[in-house]
Amino acid sequence: MRLHRLAAAAYFAIALGSVVLGLVVGSATPAWLVTMWYPPGEAVGGSPLLPVLGGLLLLGLVNAWMFWQVLRRPAPADVPMGRAARWLRVLLYANVVWLLIPSYLPDLVETVIGLALWMPALVLLTVVVTGSGRFFRLALLLFGLVEPVSAGMDALAGDPRPLTLRIPVHVVVAGVAALVMMVMVLLAQRRDGRWSRGTLLAGAGTFASPFLVELVDALTRGSTIESIAEAMDVLYVVWLARTARELNREPRRPAPLRVPTAVTAVGAVALLMAVGPEYAPRLTYTWRSEGGMDCWLRSTPPRVADVPVHERDRAYLCSVRKPGREVSDQELIGKGKAACARFAGGEPVRARPALLALLCPEVIGRRHPELLLSSAQVERQRAEERSRRREQLRREARAEDARCRDPWPALRTRFQATASYYDWDGQPYGIYDAEADTSGDAETIWDAYSTETLAVSGQLALVFTPAQDWATCVTAKALRSAPPPLRRRGWDKVVEADIVSGSGRLVMQTLSASRVRFPDLARGGPGRYRLRLYTREGVDLILVYPARR
Repeated sequence: MRLHRLAAAAYFAIALGSVVLGLVVGSATPAWLVTMWYPPGEAVGGSPLLPVLGGLLLLGLVNAWMFWQVLRRPAPADVPMGRAARWLRVLLYANVVWLLIPSYLPDLVETVIGLALWMPALVLLTVVVTGSGRFFRLALLLFGLVEPVSAGMDALAGDPRPLTLRIPVHVVVAGVAALVMMVMVLLAQRRDGRWSRGTLLAGAGTFASPFLVELVDALTRGSTIESIAEAMDVLYVVWLARTARELNREPRRPAPLRVPTAVTAVGAVALLMAVGPEYAPRLTYTWRSEGGMDCWLRSTPPRVADVPVHERDRAYLCSVRKPGREVSDQELIGKGKAACARFAGGEPVRARPALLALLCPEVIGRRHPELLLSSAQVERQRAEERSRRREQLRREARAEDARCRDPWPALRTRFQATASYYDWDGQPYGIYDAEADTSGDAETIWDAYSTETLAVSGQLALVFTPAQDWATCVTAKALRSAPPPLRRRGWDKVVEADIVSGSGRLVMQTLSASRVRFPDLARGGPGRYRLRLYTREGVDLILVYPARR
């Protein structure tokens, strides 16, 4: 028995044994490792065992056939092979080996190695084939270089495209160019005449593989599709090996290639089944029951003014379609049009007006003109509203500032200010070192959970004003020396604490929407300061002066 037959029989026996072992132990892992040549993923454990093992058994049979084809020795040479043909055979077999060996290298390294093996082979193939003109060879070479160049650019760029389900234009162009290149290669092989009909059919089979993969994906669940996809990749490996093995034949003009009728019939049936049965008609831009790949990332309906007219039906379908429900596009559009008619007649409808606006904007706009605005117009209105609200707050703050008075006018200093503070949500206002990181001090104060009016830690002081429905007038005065003794008369509470300023600058937090800016409260430079707080209903007085050494 020759090597190729022995290898094919041995491999299939091992694959069959691994499938039987999988049935015994109740796991597809042994058969997966033997046929797929890499560890199974998590999806295998959650898939039905029999379909997965059936797909792996089919893949084992296909892999055995592949070894039988790849390991066959070349037939005796009809004519001496030239240098270009010999190098082409070496490169084609090198591509076969590279595709068969499992690789765990980084994507960039794998891409570089793949391009280094395939691009010289493509150039030599255009040189070796006969029966084709120079223009045909040049076009073949140009089309063949598009996909490798695109893959190399993506690998070098690290594939920085954003996460989106729209296929980039250059990827589509590269795929079309690769398809055209493969067709031209098969035509060149047929014109050359040295390659057999089996080789040409193996190359042509690479076109049918995507349709078969989609067909199996539509009819099965779980990990069966992965084994079928791997089996389809075998056709390309076999085509490479047969192309290399038959290079030593003499070029001749063969009979016209006749594709069997059964192959054409199977391809037509697979295409019809992939498109879908007639009971669930689709529009041209949708796919199965998901309403189009563009729908997967859309959670809310877009505004009608943001969607081109020819895209509004698609946007409506993407917004109303529910995963798992087999409802035709025409039925959904019909229900939406009927809801528009009922809405125009004043009848209640279940659909949201924002959704119906995608189908009948002129009807929805009569009662909800705001739904016809674009996102830019809505954002402009919101910005104008925010601007009006800020201006209103500024006017209210200025009015509140004007009503505030200094509660201790006899104690005058050039470094003081008075402003209003509205305690909207129980948050304190603070005094802190302008150049220090006070996040740690803030955490210390909040962790202490103190109910005191004044809380101080290091270079931060927080004043907790009781929640109320009116503004508090806050006056802060910076003194160079200690003020007169405590005066508790007329105040609800008087408290003192030390605060540190490492930079020599103590600043007051801006209060609400007030435009009043407080001065530097550290008049003695870096060091420790005493902070005294007088407070009563609606009034806070803060005195800051150097602490005694």
